[in-house]
Amino acid sequence: MKAILFNLITIFYFSSSMAQQYETQQFEVIKTIGEAEIRFYPPVMKIKANRSNGFGALFGYISGKNTEGQKIAMTTPVYMQEEQGKKVMEFVLPRELDNQSTPAAISENVEVYESNPGYFISYPFGGYAVDWVAKRAIKALKEIIKTNNLVVEGDAIILVYNSPYKVINRKNEILFKITGDARLN
Repeated sequence: MKAILFNLITIFYFSSSMAQQYETQQFEVIKTIGEAEIRFYPPVMKIKANRSNGFGALFGYISGKNTEGQKIAMTTPVYMQEEQGKKVMEFVLPRELDNQSTPAAISENVEVYESNPGYFISYPFGGYAVDWVAKRAIKALKEIIKTNNLVVEGDAIILVYNSPYKVINRKNEILFKITGDARLN
């Protein structure tokens, strides 16, 4: 977890309040269940890398180390998850970028891709997204999922919206991808 905190501090080194200054990924709220929301996320362009050694490559990509030498604005949230046993960090790219206009990565540690649209259940939590805080939020969301007979796939995805320098009123979320038709019940 120390590596995650270090990466987040590095990511937001130049910012002090991301959620107020940067474009945030769009979604549509389908249904509210207590503190949780079922959301539809349309496809967006993203970049991802292994968290343990790829953060510098992600930051380099948006700083202009891409095939076009293009500087790309920081957005929120930053995604952190486990994929096929590897810890992965993802940046959402600004909505004006698409498959045609997004520069390719120079670094082999960065993957540029368009996300698939999908339904997710989201649960907000405050504070820093350290292990024990995130685990508590995941447990609460899993209880909501169970109580509402939802079917989810994959591991939890942690979304971080704020710079590490913001101490009060931090915004984070846990997401799980919903499968099947249970999402609208």
